[in-house]
Amino acid sequence: MPADTVHLSPSNTATAGRGMSRAASAFLLFAFFWIVAAAAFSGFAGKWGLRDGDPRFGVAAMLENAAHKPFVYRQLVPDLARRLDAVASERLKERVAKRFRPDEVFAKSQPGDTPGERFRYAIVYYLSFLSLLGSLFVLRRILLHFNVSPLAAILAPTAFALSFPYLQTVGGYFYDTVELLFASLAFLLALRGRLLVLAALVLVATLNKETFFFVLPALYPLLRQRFTRRMAWCAVGLLVALAGLMNVALKFAYLDAVGGALEFHLMTNIEAYFSGNPYFRVETTYGLVGPSRAFVGTLVLLGIVLWRAWPLAPRLVRRHLAICAIVNLPLFLAFCATGELRNLSTTFTGLVLLVAFLIDREASLRTGLRAPAPEAQASPALKETRQA
Repeated sequence: MPADTVHLSPSNTATAGRGMSRAASAFLLFAFFWIVAAAAFSGFAGKWGLRDGDPRFGVAAMLENAAHKPFVYRQLVPDLARRLDAVASERLKERVAKRFRPDEVFAKSQPGDTPGERFRYAIVYYLSFLSLLGSLFVLRRILLHFNVSPLAAILAPTAFALSFPYLQTVGGYFYDTVELLFASLAFLLALRGRLLVLAALVLVATLNKETFFFVLPALYPLLRQRFTRRMAWCAVGLLVALAGLMNVALKFAYLDAVGGALEFHLMTNIEAYFSGNPYFRVETTYGLVGPSRAFVGTLVLLGIVLWRAWPLAPRLVRRHLAICAIVNLPLFLAFCATGELRNLSTTFTGLVLLVAFLIDREASLRTGLRAPAPEAQASPALKETRQA
């Protein structure tokens, strides 16, 4: 036998096999989530682009710091794009401009004419996509924390991601997916009691969208699982204060920008919701005519999920969603355009949890219905009949 022959013991072989199996499973999961995120993001890009050409909130205006309030405050991704543009070589910009051509696919995309403009557009475009992709993994991790089945932990984020362009009704923006990633990360960090990392996240997330501090009160039930009542409230107060300070800094930085810090829609919304007009509107999503605004079918769908999944949710999740509703719904009514469902964003992580609980419940019911009944013990008379 050759001296350099390697003999693998059964334990080493099994360990290597498990390692390869985990790596293969991770790759398959990544590939699946990539396809899901790509499909969902293409639904957004085809529907809204990056709001190209709009002087109030279009991507070009955001990159030039010329957007109107409050949109100009949302500078995290545009600032990263400007910084990367400043250090990137001209050769890299030319290669990106040559290969990155969303305008050949989506009619609303206007990435610009120069390599620098197309490079900055590509940075915003891909950071938004990667945020959606990352949020799928974070949401899966949250679901596994609540002992959701591995299949439901994949299907629930998938269902939500594919429905996200429908929630981006009336409007949709590149920072929506980044907001989703930060909100789900904040939920996960609060579950784990990682206060320092959470504080750092709050500062960055507020730079993406100045209203992020409305996400923070609903983290209290999660923090309460790790800390005393007093410490949990103090942590929430500190996080809100940090987000508020960042918000004030943003307001001062763009004090001279055109527009107002808030848009007040209360009376318009009250009139619209009582008139019934938002419940039967349609718009094009994924290239097909579908629901728009507070469409009645969308509300029925959300109502069924809430009705059937609420009893299945742990008290922790129910308290989280209750605080989200108390904070978000008045703001939604007062400051958001009629039926702009993407602005219910504080509830999205909890909604994914409810969907996962419902999937597991339905799967267990179906499995129970398909399970074969135990064979009944035959009576003596029946045995005699069979023998005859």
